[in-house]
Amino acid sequence: MSISYTKGTFVAEVSQGLLSARRFIAEEGWGRGGESYTGCASEALFTFPVAYLPWFAVQNNGLYAQNGAAPLYQGEDAPHLLECITNVLRKSASQKRIRRLGLTCAGVLLIIGSAAVCGYQLAISSVAAIEHTTSDYSEPTFSLDKQQVVHRAPAQAAAAEILPAAPVKAAPEPADGWSLPAAVRTVLPGNLRAAASRSIFTVPLSEGHARTLYVFADPSCANCRRMERHFETAAGKVNVVIFPVTIEGKSQSLQALTPVMMMPEAERAAAWKQLFSADAGMSVPGSHQPELPAADAEKAELARGAIGVNEVAFRRYMLPGTPWTISDDGRYVSQAVLSSPAALEAFLSEGNADGQ
Repeated sequence: MSISYTKGTFVAEVSQGLLSARRFIAEEGWGRGGESYTGCASEALFTFPVAYLPWFAVQNNGLYAQNGAAPLYQGEDAPHLLECITNVLRKSASQKRIRRLGLTCAGVLLIIGSAAVCGYQLAISSVAAIEHTTSDYSEPTFSLDKQQVVHRAPAQAAAAEILPAAPVKAAPEPADGWSLPAAVRTVLPGNLRAAASRSIFTVPLSEGHARTLYVFADPSCANCRRMERHFETAAGKVNVVIFPVTIEGKSQSLQALTPVMMMPEAERAAAWKQLFSADAGMSVPGSHQPELPAADAEKAELARGAIGVNEVAFRRYMLPGTPWTISDDGRYVSQAVLSSPAALEAFLSEGNADGQ
């Protein structure tokens, strides 16, 4: 059975376990006033297996898949394509009764504060992450909200202004190589602290200390593996909060991280450390994974959703790579500083905590 959804010139379809999207190629004037595109030629845009859907995001009039460097589609109507994807998944889930709530049309707007802030919209393959986060993750500077501009698109609300139109004078290259504007850095620690307090997106290695380090890390990243022992050492003196991402390992890292993020927050640190042990081993990409019971499948979707949101934040905060460590006063903490307890102590003494 095929299920489709049309918006403007786009059609998204779920058929035989595949999600596909195409765009009608019409003559000038077609589509205005609600005309049908039936019978027009069309071009295929992409196809993904429903069981292994990536995350989708709209940025700068482009639709991107998770970890994709190039857009799947570029154009001012990209939000319409995002809406098609979301709604066809919603219809498919509703008819198959995959989960109790169904696959609702959910938009995720990630706002990171100040005039330099850009908006992201996520189309996700499950509602779990959204249903668990939108109700209580409502900080104005780092929040997940159900934005419904014609159900999905950022074309008319605050998310419409993805980037300022006016030309911006190029700033000098920062000494630490991190081009995030200073105004955003100022509010960043509070945003990260608010996100961590939700117990959804993070792996806390330690708590109860006066200062905090926030780390974006990927278990498949060679530098992350090399630095893990230093993070664990630092955890004895400061709070170390990990935001797991899959920037390096992609599906391999996602496969390894999902069980970790499914656990209660208090149990994640031990599972995270196990990923870095000598005998841990990473799963083989494409290897068969046993089907999870329904309850665990929902937890897995929530876990993957949390990781996906972390990756949007990773890109929106313009982080150059992994591991990337941010102090609770918004400064980048170099690997050289992290490798020396004395250097880390001196570094932190130069700044102030974010008021936590």
